[in-house]
Amino acid sequence: METVVLLTDIIEKLILFIMFSLSVWSISIMLDRRKKLSQESVDEDFEVLKKELSERNFSGVEKICSQGHSFIKKAMTLVFKSGNNPEAIDRALISFIKEEKMNLEKGLAVLATLGANAPFIGLFGTVLGIIRSFAYLGSQSGSAAVMSGVSQALYATALGLFVAIPAVISFNIFSKKIKDLQSKAESLKDLYVSKL
Repeated sequence: METVVLLTDIIEKLILFIMFSLSVWSISIMLDRRKKLSQESVDEDFEVLKKELSERNFSGVEKICSQGHSFIKKAMTLVFKSGNNPEAIDRALISFIKEEKMNLEKGLAVLATLGANAPFIGLFGTVLGIIRSFAYLGSQSGSAAVMSGVSQALYATALGLFVAIPAVISFNIFSKKIKDLQSKAESLKDLYVSKL
């Protein structure tokens, strides 16, 4: 019985350490992606670009795009450099979006994985804690030891949820921002092609 208690205690503490490490990793990814996406999604010029393109003021659009390095401005600069062939413009923008999307999505797979699996890792720690509590109960250690074991077991579940919930929320927010950037770039490209 002592071996079971000792083994489950060690593994449960290891799981808590792993969950804490995963939470730190998750938070660092969230902060990094937030910074990167806020730099890339500076879109106060989106409506201006749309208006300039609608009025066929291509030189004004080129001037605005040359003054910044946001996703949309880089995309439109590439569109203008692709000439007047709609197919060439389309292929250039698709290539640009694929390349930039890889940079923007760095770490998002980790957030999705943590969001899906952290509760199960925490649940595993909880199961081990419950096993330890039953071992205490079997050895007649008293209700205080059993309750202590159960409360420690629930820490693992709580930590698993603490890691998973922000990871899932962040993953969804960042994915939506990336899709919005892509849609805006494609919208401006289509407007440009329609005005050629």
